[in-house]
Amino acid sequence: MRKSHLFGLSLPGLILVFLLDAGAVNQRAGFIFDDLPVIVLNPQLRSPSFLEAMSFNPFRATAYATFWAQIRSIHGRELGAGDAGIFRFVNLVLHWLAGMALAGLGLRLFPARKYLPVAAAYLFWLNPVFLEAQNLVLGRTEIMATIFYLLALGFYLGRKRPGLSRLGFFIALILALFSKETAATLPAAALLLSLYKSERPKKPELIAGSVIVIIAIILRLAWPIELARSPRLVPAWPEYFLAQNWILWLGAVKTIFPLHLNFDYQLEFGNSMGIVFLLSNLAALAAIVFVALRKWNTGFLVLVWPLLYLPLMAVPLADNFRESRLYLSSAWLILLVSLVFSVALSKRKILSGIGLAAVLVCFILLGFARAQTWSSGESLWKDAVTKSPKKFRPLFNYGNALRRKLELDRAKRAYLWAKSLEPDNLEVDRNLFLLEQAQKNPALIQKLKSQLSEP
Repeated sequence: MRKSHLFGLSLPGLILVFLLDAGAVNQRAGFIFDDLPVIVLNPQLRSPSFLEAMSFNPFRATAYATFWAQIRSIHGRELGAGDAGIFRFVNLVLHWLAGMALAGLGLRLFPARKYLPVAAAYLFWLNPVFLEAQNLVLGRTEIMATIFYLLALGFYLGRKRPGLSRLGFFIALILALFSKETAATLPAAALLLSLYKSERPKKPELIAGSVIVIIAIILRLAWPIELARSPRLVPAWPEYFLAQNWILWLGAVKTIFPLHLNFDYQLEFGNSMGIVFLLSNLAALAAIVFVALRKWNTGFLVLVWPLLYLPLMAVPLADNFRESRLYLSSAWLILLVSLVFSVALSKRKILSGIGLAAVLVCFILLGFARAQTWSSGESLWKDAVTKSPKKFRPLFNYGNALRRKLELDRAKRAYLWAKSLEPDNLEVDRNLFLLEQAQKNPALIQKLKSQLSEP
């Protein structure tokens, strides 16, 4: 497939991306969860000084610079909780660009597979598992890291202009590193792709790139890291590491079969399951390394995908599983799935084409259904409560969303449900007290409701 053909097919993809998630750019679209404290209520990002804004977290500077620029572009008024639409609009465009970068890399890796780039792009653009990264504005860090990660590998594999390709590789590497720490695996991915292509590894890029990564990691570890809102939410590192060994396979299943998607998963972890998957992963890695040492031209690309999860295994976080964090690794998985489709299309074009079209139609239908949950904070947390009924955070946030809509009776029921899960949580007690005080003044509640209903 020629590049001109790929670009010709990209416009319908852009249209489908916006049609699939049209509600994301609604003028009343609200910020969700972490977006509020990090973007809306963050005085540093709202500062006129670019350097002060970046000092909030310089290791997210690539994405945060775009947040700062968008906030500065809102003239004459303060950024409000209902201004998420303009930020999500940019996320959708960036998602489309990430699909283009994936298709371009597929074109370089598999030049003989003429159907692969388009299959990869559309499977990526329409997969509903990525709706979280697009609608959660902070998911932009994942999207931008993926764009520059894929561009860096594209430059690394470039041959026609070595000097320009080398410069592009280093620039893209740095921009990816300052989007998300998962970009630390980039030099390893580049080396593995050299093995896959049976090419001599480009030592200057690999050595200098590894040095840049090491320096970035050292600086990152020296910078304060907020692990969770509450220390009790942070699991012990061994438990977290074992959990991630099977969560990465759960993420793979979610990418290929994007069913039961949830913003706030309630996962029950067992160390025994983690140990089984850890041993399985180690055995798989050993087998792939053996294949590489024997110089067999198979299997090298598969190794890149698990590598992308290593930073998640090493850094304890409050959320063991978040769909937005699947963005980069799922891009690699989709590339591999597209390889299977391209082989099938080259043998049985009509039958395989029908199969690919059926998959895309399923993705679109699932995407439409999933996009509806992002229409408001209430709908998102209601969906999370349905899928995680024994988890405190969705229930508490659902109660907060109902309270903001002045649906006080429903909010009270949600808070009481949350209190049954965490009886000693003072935030629930405080909100219940505020509800009781508000319910004693029904005239004021009716006045506030009438103001909320005004356009």
